[in-house]
Amino acid sequence: MNKPKQSFEQSVLADQILARLFQRHFDDPIRALQRFERLVSSVELPFDLKTQLRELDFPPQPTLRNPPKFVYYFVPNSKKGTDKVINPAKFPNPLHEVYLNTADGIGINLGCPVRLFRALEALQRLPEPDQKNPREGLKDPLEHLTAIEELLWLFGWKSMKGQRRGGEIQGARGDVDWAFEAAGLPVYLEAKFRQSDWMRLSESESFTMVGSGFLSKAVHKFSNGSMDSGLHVVGITFYHNITHDILYRIGDELRAAPQIDAVVVRSLIQMTHVISLKQDLRDAIFSVLAQPSNKDFPTGHGVIYERAQQAERVKLRPKEQPATDTSGVLCWPLKPSIDLPELPEIGDLYRISIPSRKPDGEPVYEVIPKNLV
Repeated sequence: MNKPKQSFEQSVLADQILARLFQRHFDDPIRALQRFERLVSSVELPFDLKTQLRELDFPPQPTLRNPPKFVYYFVPNSKKGTDKVINPAKFPNPLHEVYLNTADGIGINLGCPVRLFRALEALQRLPEPDQKNPREGLKDPLEHLTAIEELLWLFGWKSMKGQRRGGEIQGARGDVDWAFEAAGLPVYLEAKFRQSDWMRLSESESFTMVGSGFLSKAVHKFSNGSMDSGLHVVGITFYHNITHDILYRIGDELRAAPQIDAVVVRSLIQMTHVISLKQDLRDAIFSVLAQPSNKDFPTGHGVIYERAQQAERVKLRPKEQPATDTSGVLCWPLKPSIDLPELPEIGDLYRISIPSRKPDGEPVYEVIPKNLV
């Protein structure tokens, strides 16, 4: 794949953007920038990172004097984004799953440099044979962002050692993503990135999930009564914090899948929940998780979507009966420590327009304060 190389000016601008971002998230931003460059040069990406790096400014408003900057990189050829054209004759139902691919955002068609940094650090700690699959994912524009989220499940554990690909558990079907020890506790973890969860950011009152279940694509990776000595864990990355409705649905799925010991849920806003039907298992996992920090990752991730489509989905989506706790599921939250001044929440104070696009489909955003809309 031919990737355009950055000019000297682009490289300098990219370093300045990264330095400002890393100043918030690393104790030594210059050393972090140098290490980041080494890590990026050690993998093959489907684009030149510095040519794709962007910093979006939000104009100050009377109620929001210092709005956060949004730093991201665009992933060309992801087959997702607001530029994706859906034929309404072929897909007349606005609730069809194909419309999940029509938004812009982190994990959809935009990447976060800090998340990439942490993922590449996790990659370097794997045995060389176990790096093959993640490296292939990182260089595939269709899998790049999912590969990052999978690697990030090797981040945030106490005294982690022995990280490797999990392999196939006896009596199960398919390979588990990761196996490792955390503070002496052996863990087999299957990682799932809930990319469709972005719709809860736009339609929180009407959208819960798509698909047949939160654990449906993980159950077959584990076997009930297997001879391995590790805990069977599913790690799920959501955009937002889980609700009681999601918790109870996961509880029902755990009751139907006793081969899964616990579910660890992480949100992009740095909240963690440990879920299990058994208190001893929940507490065991909880005890080996490192407390997250708001310094670990940027948390101001929004999603850009077509408002007319959103309104149509909300209008047409049938109202579901809220889930009830029929499983006796147990859940315990792990809140992030506040090690950085918290950025102000943007809420609905801005609108984003896309007056133009680049040849590869990348949107050129214009940020408009709500009082000017």
